[in-house]
Amino acid sequence: MVNSDHQAVDTTDALNQALGRAEELDEALMSAIDAVSYRPYDNSDRISASVSAASVALEHGRALRVLVAGGLPTTALSIMRLQHEALTRAVWLLYAASDLAIAKLSAPLTKETEAAAGKLPMLADMLKQLADKPGAAQPLIGLLAFKDNNAVALNSFVHGGIHALQRQARGYPVSLIVDALRNCNGLMVMAVMMLAVLTGRQAVVHRVSGLQATFADDLPTPLPAKAGPSPEQAQPTAPQDPKN
Repeated sequence: MVNSDHQAVDTTDALNQALGRAEELDEALMSAIDAVSYRPYDNSDRISASVSAASVALEHGRALRVLVAGGLPTTALSIMRLQHEALTRAVWLLYAASDLAIAKLSAPLTKETEAAAGKLPMLADMLKQLADKPGAAQPLIGLLAFKDNNAVALNSFVHGGIHALQRQARGYPVSLIVDALRNCNGLMVMAVMMLAVLTGRQAVVHRVSGLQATFADDLPTPLPAKAGPSPEQAQPTAPQDPKN
């Protein structure tokens, strides 16, 4: 049965508060990296590509909030998989991608370069390659934690599986959407941490890190100690600080 109002999520105080706090976090993150005058460590293709991928992850996170607010939760939750994959790409580009892979993604977009880039590693292979890079150890913990806890459900949403069909038929508990916003916020923090790292300035990294305590209630619940930190706690290793 088709629902004319798209299975709209109940506009409860809890959901409105979660959306408001997510917006506040986004604004605080942008302030922490000084988004207006943001400057990466250098103009190399590697860093530029990683900046672009992290920025794509941020756009997906913002789109998720817009869709939730608009009563479109099924599409909103599906986008979180795109957000995670774009973030994984950003980390992989900085720490694990070969120079040839960087060149393929940095080339002007044509049918030929599209075909070449289409052969680059996807999520599973990027995560495997990152496992061999000591500098990527911390962000990899967060990326794997998110994948292990969410991949099955998100794949189901993306492919029209049981999660999508059952929620479309039966509706979405507000608690589920609030938890999804927390997970999205965690990925937002990781994406902005990548942008901070890509400035090469530890002061910027520390500003982003400091927001985790301020917004702790709006981020994913920390995992047990043996499993490593939750996504928002995982921080990449920065490039060498610039002289200035």
